[in-house]
Amino acid sequence: MAVENSTPQTIKPQIVDDTASELTFRAVFSGLLVGSLIGASNVCIGLKIGWTFGASITAAVLSFALFKAMGSMLSRPYGAKENLITATAGSAAGTMASAGGFVACIPALELYLRETQGPGHDLTYLQLVIWAIAIAFLGVFFAVPLRKQMIVREKLRYPSGTAAAETIRAMYSSGAEAMKKAKLLFYAGVFAALVKMLFSIKPLGLGHFSDFSFDDIGLASLGILGVSFASVRMGISLSPMMLGAGILVGPKVGWSLFAGAILAWGIGAPILFHQGIVTSATENGAYLAAFRWLLWPGVALMVAAGFSSLALQYKVIGKTFGSFKMLLQGRKIEAQEGDEDDAPDPFPIKWWAVGMVFATTLTTVLAQHYFGIPAWMGILAVFLSFLIASISVRATGETDINPVGAMGKITQVVYGALHPGMIPTNLMAAGITAAGASQSGDLMHDLKAGYMLKVSIRRQVIAQIIGVVVGVFTAAGVYRLLTAAYQIPGDDFTGPAVMAWHAMAKLLADGIKSLPAHAMTAASIGALIGFAMPFIAKIKGVGKWLPSPIALGIAFMVTPYSSLSMWLGAVVTSYYTKRNPEAVDSYGASLASGLIAGEGLMMVVVAVMLIIGVTWVG
Repeated sequence: MAVENSTPQTIKPQIVDDTASELTFRAVFSGLLVGSLIGASNVCIGLKIGWTFGASITAAVLSFALFKAMGSMLSRPYGAKENLITATAGSAAGTMASAGGFVACIPALELYLRETQGPGHDLTYLQLVIWAIAIAFLGVFFAVPLRKQMIVREKLRYPSGTAAAETIRAMYSSGAEAMKKAKLLFYAGVFAALVKMLFSIKPLGLGHFSDFSFDDIGLASLGILGVSFASVRMGISLSPMMLGAGILVGPKVGWSLFAGAILAWGIGAPILFHQGIVTSATENGAYLAAFRWLLWPGVALMVAAGFSSLALQYKVIGKTFGSFKMLLQGRKIEAQEGDEDDAPDPFPIKWWAVGMVFATTLTTVLAQHYFGIPAWMGILAVFLSFLIASISVRATGETDINPVGAMGKITQVVYGALHPGMIPTNLMAAGITAAGASQSGDLMHDLKAGYMLKVSIRRQVIAQIIGVVVGVFTAAGVYRLLTAAYQIPGDDFTGPAVMAWHAMAKLLADGIKSLPAHAMTAASIGALIGFAMPFIAKIKGVGKWLPSPIALGIAFMVTPYSSLSMWLGAVVTSYYTKRNPEAVDSYGASLASGLIAGEGLMMVVVAVMLIIGVTWVG
C-alpha cells in the first residue's frame, strides 16, 4: 500500500547534477543498508497487519543526511543522481519482504505443511533465498519493456516515484530540511525500540500494559451479551509500530479499521458466542475461536472488492492489451508530442533477454523441484504473471495503489481449476504473480523518478537487481528468526495476508465444506458488500463517506488491539493536520517510518534472544 502524496501529472524531465557519477559504491551500499533495515521491519509489520511500506524516500533522506554530515570527509559531493540510485537499491531491498512472499504465500504454505505433515517441513533458509531471488528477478525484467510506453509516452503519474524525485530536488535546494527529517526518523526509531524492549523484559512486568483492553480501564460492564472485551482483545495497543502505521495509512483507512473492529469483534463475536455458533472452553481461547469464523467474511469482502476494483480498471486492462497487440503485430507506436529521447543510457535488449530467460528458467526449475509444480505450469505462471504485472504496473502508475493481493487471487483461481486440490501449486504459482507485480511496480516508480532526474536506466536496473539479491538475505533471515521464536500466524503475528491466501487455497481445494457452520452465509454477504463498494464509491459525493473495503476486511483478521491502535494514530494525525498541515506533510512520514522500523528491528533482537534461550524476555 503506497503512502506518499501524489503530485501534478505532467512534469517535464529535468537534468540534475549532470556531471556526477551515478552507480557508485557509496550510493549502492547506503541504499542496501537502509533498504535491508526497512525490509526487516517490513517483514514484521507485514506479518502483523498484511501491509508493507515503501523505502525509496526513506533511503534517499537518510543517505543524504549521512553524507551531508560527513561533509569534508568526502572526496567529492554526494550528488542527486547518486541519491536516486541509493533510493532505487534501497526500495528494491525493502520490497523483498513482500516480493519474496515472506508475509503471504511462504508462511501460508508452511501453515499448510504443518497442518498436513506436522512440524519440520518448512523451507530451508537457502531455499527461501534462491526462490525469492528468482521470482523477484521476474518482476524486475517485467518492468523494463513497459517503461517506454507507460512513463515516456503515456506519462502516467507514478505518484510515489514523482514524490521521490521531488524530495531529492528539495533536499538539494534545502539540505537543512532533510537533516531534520533524518534526525526525527532516528530519534523515533530509538524511542520505539526502547519501548518495545521495556515491554519485552519480563521482570519489569510492563508487557501487560502494552495492550489496554477496555476491561483494564473499568469498562467491562459495556461488554455485549456477556462476552468480556478482554477475551476478544478489544482495546488499544500502545505499540509504536501500530501507531506509526496509523500515521501512514491516513484517516479514511483508520476509520475503516475502527468500523471493522467494532463490527467484527465488538458486535459479531459476542453474537457468535451467544448463539452458540462458536464456543470456547476458556476465555483465552475465545479470540481464536471467533477468529476462525470471522476470517471468512473478512477474506470474502477483501477478495470481492479486489476483483470489483479490477473490473473498474477495464480501461487500464484494455490499454495494456492494446499495447501487447501492437507489439505482437510488429507495429511501431508513433511518436507523440513531448516524446523526447529520455534514455541516454537504456538497458541493453540483449541483457534483458538473457535476464528474462534466466529468471524464467530458474523459477520454473525451482517450482518443480521445491513444490512439485509441473514445468508447463511453471512457464504458464510466468507468462500469466507478466500479463497481470502489466495491469498492476499501469494501475499503480495511475492510482499509486499496486493491487498485488487481488492479482495473486486471480492466479489462485486459475490454478485452482488447472490443478485442483493441490494447495502448494495454488499458493506458489500465485506467489510468482505477486512477486512480479510487487517488484515491477516498485521499479517503475524508481524509473519514473529517474525519467524526471535524467538518471541512467541501465544503472537503475542494475541497482535494483543488486538490491533484490542483497535485500533477500535480510528479509529471509528475519522471517526465519521470527518463525523460530514465534508461532506464525499466532498471538504476536496474526498474519492477515497469510490467512487470506491460506483460506483461499483451502476453499478452492476443499470446497465450501471446509467452512465453519454458517460461515458460507457470512462470506456471501461479505462478498456482495465487497463487490458493491467500489462501484458505489464512484457515485459523486458518496465515495468519501464509504470505508475502505480492504481495511474493513483486514479488521476482521487482526486483533482489535492492532486495528484500534492504527485508528488512534490516524485520528491524532488527522487532528494535528488541521492545526499544522505543513508540519505533518514534512515530518509525518519520517516519524511514522522511525516508529515502524524501531519496533520492527527490536522485535528481531528479541526473537534472537528467545532463540538463544534468554529467559527474561518474551
